Amino acid sequence: PKTAGPDPQDLRMLGLIFFTTLLSCCLSFTFNLSATSSKCFTEELPNDYDVTAMYEAKPGYSQLIDIRVTDHMGSQLLEKTAIDKGQINFKTTIPGDHHICFYNRLVPGVRYRDDMQREIKFELLAGQESVDYAQVARKQHLKPVEINLRIMEDAVKQIHMEYHYFKAREAEMRTTNESNNSRAMWITILNMGIFLGFASWQVLHLKKFFISKKLISG
Repeated sequence: PKTAGPDPQDLRMLGLIFFTTLLSCCLSFTFNLSATSSKCFTEELPNDYDVTAMYEAKPGYSQLIDIRVTDHMGSQLLEKTAIDKGQINFKTTIPGDHHICFYNRLVPGVRYRDDMQREIKFELLAGQESVDYAQVARKQHLKPVEINLRIMEDAVKQIHMEYHYFKAREAEMRTTNESNNSRAMWITILNMGIFLGFASWQVLHLKKFFISKKLISG
């Protein structure tokens, strides 16, 4: 008997996840942040995902840099205040969009000027890219072959995790589309019913009017 092959839709999704992983696992930015303003970066992440971010702000007169990490529900995962250079580490607790926001605030008593801004370098490492395998090898005394196996194992786990996440998102979107289509159908039927009812009332009203004017016989 012939065995069923892999679902083409699943293969396409795995390819998309692998391609997305290659593109988004490591993001690097350099941007200017004006005083009294903020800038946020949003990354869609699965649950139980390790994230590491490194940043460095160039000197700026009487300007303090704060960082805040929140999930799409608004829960704060991490906050650092008045630190110009460092590293932040957090693990996601729910799937979805996560926001890393930088705030440039002035020291109390300092007056704002239009030329006040700070240049910030920011690098985001998510999932497997956030793991320092050289440090892991030193701590656990792993041989090169063993660390390579660990890297491959973590890569497979990451792809598997993202596959299930996007699979769930796809099912959620399909349910939403079906619900919207059903609502649109019922709204269309209701509109047609209202239109036919109004047309029927208008015909009866005109008929009564013409009869009352003796333009037509009843």
